[in-house]
Amino acid sequence: MRFNPISSEKRAKITRIIYHLLAWIALWCIVRYYSIPALTRDNLQVVWHASVVVFLQSISVFYLLGYVVFPRFLYTRKIISLIISILIICLLVHLTNYYEIMYLASITNGSADNPIYVSKLWGFYQTRSHWASCFVNFDIAYADYTWSLYYITPLLAIKVMRDIINSRTKNMQLEMERLQLEKTNLNLQTQSLQLQKNNLNLELSFLKSQINPHFLFNTLNAIYTKTVDVDEQAADLVLKLSDLMRYSLYESSKESVVLSSEVGYIENYLDLERTRFSDKVTINYQLKGNPGEYLIAPLLLVSFVENAFKHGTAKSKYASYVDLSIILDGNTLYFKIKNNIPQNVRLQKRVQNDKVGGFGLSNTSKRLQLLYPDRHKLSVQQTDSEFSVDLELVLDPANVIQYFTS
Repeated sequence: MRFNPISSEKRAKITRIIYHLLAWIALWCIVRYYSIPALTRDNLQVVWHASVVVFLQSISVFYLLGYVVFPRFLYTRKIISLIISILIICLLVHLTNYYEIMYLASITNGSADNPIYVSKLWGFYQTRSHWASCFVNFDIAYADYTWSLYYITPLLAIKVMRDIINSRTKNMQLEMERLQLEKTNLNLQTQSLQLQKNNLNLELSFLKSQINPHFLFNTLNAIYTKTVDVDEQAADLVLKLSDLMRYSLYESSKESVVLSSEVGYIENYLDLERTRFSDKVTINYQLKGNPGEYLIAPLLLVSFVENAFKHGTAKSKYASYVDLSIILDGNTLYFKIKNNIPQNVRLQKRVQNDKVGGFGLSNTSKRLQLLYPDRHKLSVQQTDSEFSVDLELVLDPANVIQYFTS
């Protein structure tokens, strides 16, 4: 046989019912066997009837006030509705007492010659009472209170205090839960930001690792050929290559560099490619503005230049061209580069249904999205004979002296 455990809410409800029953049993015993007999000193019929009426009045007023009027009007601070409700209850109590005392006066043992409590009380009501006397006559109001409301006053006080304590406890619990939730959300946001930062750093590291200056190896072969006879041009090539390698090794790990360093890298790259391909390529290069006034992420622009030679000049059997312009208008950089697509590459790409370019352009596009969100416009276009890249990039200003001395 299987028993279902009682929930905590249901257990609390059962306990509350038991407490109420015990309280009402105790109140009945006090009213029936102590208060009413000692107060009236009358016959058993008067004692029983008065005890039942007082007991029922106490229960009715307690639940009406404690579970209807106070929760709806007192705790919600609806003062006008609260006052009206209490006045109506007082009036009902007064009318009930009036007719109850009138009935008890008809069955009491007292008489005009020997008046006792009930007959005296009835004479008191007859001389002073009318339907609104409980509001204007203190004696009648006090008689109604002592007869009907005296016993439930402490019970109502306990009920109100318990409700207030429970309400404040519940509000404190809700406030603690809210604060805990805010703390949890703050921790989650902090963790999310940290994860985004870590992910950004990892992705940037990955993207930087993908930037492989593969042209250096090809250039080394050209330098070797030139240095066989040991001439001035070969020495210049070695110097430029040294500058390129120094920039790649030591500047690429920084978050940003002065734009003039990036431009210098590109200019050295162009000079090496001119030497490498000689008369096979025509390079048109234009620079406007002062690149020393702004910062840029290292090795960001060179992948576009590298792509132009890798997929254009390097694969062409005939003369080719690369046109490059770097223009600064305020803090906005306009970078444009275009190159011709060799005939053999066009045919190959048509068969493969692929695009000119490779991982270099894809990685650079990702770096731009990560490092310059909403601060760049990148346009990559390809025709049958030409490939072009247009980049518009908003740069940060640089304090050159501070940058080099830090």
